[in-house]
Amino acid sequence: MGLFKSFNKYNKNTAIIDKKYSNLSYKQVLTETNEIKKEIKNKSLILIVSENSLGSLLAYIFCIINNHVGIIIDSKTTNQNILKIFKNYQPNYVFLSKKTKSIFKKICSEKYTFFDQSLMKNKINKKKKLNKNLSLLLSTSGSMGSIKFVKLSRNNIKHNTESIISYLKINKKDSAITNLPISYSYMLSVINTHFEVGASIVISKYSLIEKKFWETLKNSKVTSFNGVPYTYEILTRIGLKNIKIETLKYLTHAGGKLKKEKLKEIIKFCKKNNLKFFSMYGQTEASPRISYLKPEFSEKKIGSIGKGMPGNKIYIIDSSGTKILKPFVEGEIICEGKNVFMGYSKNYKDLKKANEENYKLKTGDLGFFDKDGFFYITSRISKIAKIFGYRVDIGALENLMSQKGYKVACLSDNKKIFIFIEKKYNKNNLINAISKITNLNIGSFELIKLKYLPRTSNNKISYNELKKIDARL
Repeated sequence: MGLFKSFNKYNKNTAIIDKKYSNLSYKQVLTETNEIKKEIKNKSLILIVSENSLGSLLAYIFCIINNHVGIIIDSKTTNQNILKIFKNYQPNYVFLSKKTKSIFKKICSEKYTFFDQSLMKNKINKKKKLNKNLSLLLSTSGSMGSIKFVKLSRNNIKHNTESIISYLKINKKDSAITNLPISYSYMLSVINTHFEVGASIVISKYSLIEKKFWETLKNSKVTSFNGVPYTYEILTRIGLKNIKIETLKYLTHAGGKLKKEKLKEIIKFCKKNNLKFFSMYGQTEASPRISYLKPEFSEKKIGSIGKGMPGNKIYIIDSSGTKILKPFVEGEIICEGKNVFMGYSKNYKDLKKANEENYKLKTGDLGFFDKDGFFYITSRISKIAKIFGYRVDIGALENLMSQKGYKVACLSDNKKIFIFIEKKYNKNNLINAISKITNLNIGSFELIKLKYLPRTSNNKISYNELKKIDARL
């Protein structure tokens, strides 16, 4: 059984809180999606060019309830990249904002409109074989327009959703706000868990630095706040007191490593205000949550990703694939569970394939577990460089430079380490600091100054864009 099959049970509950249009109950959500159903009768492949909007949320719910296969991309994706994805996947239908529907005017015809959305039909209605278990395609590259997508089944999403609900104890009285793009797997998991129990989702397009965001947050009486490292960097800068509202029960963090000093500040704030703080770890390929750290261990095991979430098994392997049984020995983190994806796709031909991953995910993250079985991430395998035969962990290098007050992003071609910076640091001081940390000659490094470090839609540094800046990478 898939998600959102119990909407009838929550008929009178408020499902969506939207200031622009109106709040919708679960009964009204079903009414709206039933109207769309009149236009799409057979199982279809549907592209959703998503925004944090009522229409995008209804489009997503429609796909899940009616077992269509949804491809969700962010509306900030360039028109060129949207069309590239369309060409490679040839979706039967497209949901997108009425304001941007013109990009499909030559290849699609408009079938239906609702709220801020247009439903467009592909003029070339090519029949496609879709795996019967396939539910969702999500990109791992934010708004960069990659045609490579993660394939998630109905069972993947359902399993992960139920696990998150169980450890966060989400119930029908809860509510969360869309402070991250809904195309981002972390935000989507927040949406899934709340809708699955009859809770509410508050729609917001505002950023954290806008006054209207905080007005929306307080007026909507949210019970949880969910953020990535960039979110908490902003929040600690503008003041954690902004999030202090009576209805708030807990904060969650995922999407990357938080600096230890930021973590300490947030944990202290939560402790003082009787809030729970959950550090979590995941990947889109895991639907997306893999592990979590219980709030009671936030201080004692600071920086840990915790232990596997309910139904998940995580462990460490060495370079030969052998499971590591001793604590504090670094290796690759492996996740096994029903939440692990079906495989990757590059075009519509890949959508008929059966599960290629066998519920086992090699995360590409290096880490270890301590004597109490708590896991820690040290770096990414892809961030290991060899300079003149010397092994350099450039992920750890970035962290060490951050601790010294330098905001940098590093890449390597195994000949040099390229250091991208967005501030006018003293070149000699920075190079000397890195040389000292790595024990490498200063000739091993090249400094590249940028106006700003490029970021994906979920505010992670975009290493793909950095590679485009320098042809040598």
